[in-house]
Amino acid sequence: MRLARRRVGRISTALGAALVMLVSGCSAGPSPDDLLDSVATGPTGERGLLTGKPYDGTHIRLLSCCKTTAQFAALQRRTEQEFTKKTGITVEWANIPYESYLQKIVAETAVGGGTYDLVVWPDAYGASAKIGLQPLDEVMADVGRSIEEFPPPFQQAARAGDEDTVYGLPFRGFSYNYFYRESEYERLGMEPATTWPELGEQLERLDGAGGRDAFAGQYGRGGGQNLYTWLSMLWSNGGDVLDAEGEPAFTTEEGVAATEQYLSLLRDGHSPPASTNWTETDATQAFEQNRSNSVFTWAWQMDDFTDPGKVQPEVSEDIGVAPLPGWEGKPAVTYGYTWLMGVLNTSGQQGAAWEYLKWVTHADTERDIALDKSDPDTATSVVVHTRNMLDPEVNAANHGLPELQESTLRRARTVPMTIDWPQIQDVLEVAINEMAHGADVRTKLDEAAAQIRRLVRR
Repeated sequence: MRLARRRVGRISTALGAALVMLVSGCSAGPSPDDLLDSVATGPTGERGLLTGKPYDGTHIRLLSCCKTTAQFAALQRRTEQEFTKKTGITVEWANIPYESYLQKIVAETAVGGGTYDLVVWPDAYGASAKIGLQPLDEVMADVGRSIEEFPPPFQQAARAGDEDTVYGLPFRGFSYNYFYRESEYERLGMEPATTWPELGEQLERLDGAGGRDAFAGQYGRGGGQNLYTWLSMLWSNGGDVLDAEGEPAFTTEEGVAATEQYLSLLRDGHSPPASTNWTETDATQAFEQNRSNSVFTWAWQMDDFTDPGKVQPEVSEDIGVAPLPGWEGKPAVTYGYTWLMGVLNTSGQQGAAWEYLKWVTHADTERDIALDKSDPDTATSVVVHTRNMLDPEVNAANHGLPELQESTLRRARTVPMTIDWPQIQDVLEVAINEMAHGADVRTKLDEAAAQIRRLVRR
């Protein structure tokens, strides 16, 4: 199963409205107990786990989805083989379908069901989910853990819009990168472009090379997937989605220029006409199926792109990867996306839940999994700790991608940490799609800004 930035656009507006009502007073959310008071004290051993099994026989439940994703499958296997053996704690990973999963996050964090002890959420939902989550700063300090173990955008997501509090620990995350057919670049004597105009020139040369399209874009409506490249272009050009007051900020000259540049990849014929309705999956499949010379997508896709069991052999043996380009004289900024895990206020097993959270997000646990290629179903290149991204062994086992990701993430950002983001995302993805179908850029951006202004002021 694919697990990247997949979203379900049809339900995000309903979710956003529900969250606004809940956070604004229709429900106060569960009253938190102090996590520190629930945590057993005593000597700790490997990976910060308490010795003596103080929670032996405890069963905890994790609210998650997509359990067959290689990284998740690997974590579950090691949970049974290692964590439970060391602690006596058994862990049940729920496997909620993604469409229902986002609604479950609302129910468990904003309303409080008491069914689960831990929850996993995508970065953009942290601003809403934090109402039902335990702050982790004190318990992290007690075991020598710090949010600074992770790259800047992952830290931003962990704080969920609150600069003074950490609500979750990153355990899955990646940068947004440029994947290309290495042989074509070598044949044409090119190095990956560092600016957008340079990329346009290279795509002209790549178009039709090997009988393939130059680029596989994603301009269709599909849970905000057509925003990833646009956000990278916008931020790199000095623009933003919202200003410091939460008002729309993308109608500036920088925002218009970034949007025009994004659409030029389609309008100049580099991306096929069908990509006006493509999602992330459509675009990456065009690359996997040998129909495209390049694609923008998440770093985790390297696992699929280099697997001859999933893609055509001529593709798996011919993958190059580079950071996204930027604007002349400006630092390139891209999207650093992460999933986080936290302890629910309504859990009756908060101490045991924290014990598991320590282990599952520990750098050594992550490293073991990134190095283990014994089973394709659990082999993954995903690492979120900076030290693992820079680890020579981890890089040798994962095509050198972790080190590239680390350098990319130094200047990366996450989406705005606001409870309105699901609805803002809806407005923007519709605008991008309509512009891809020919709508005037400045007019459509102004219309989108007006819609968002009404949303955030309501």
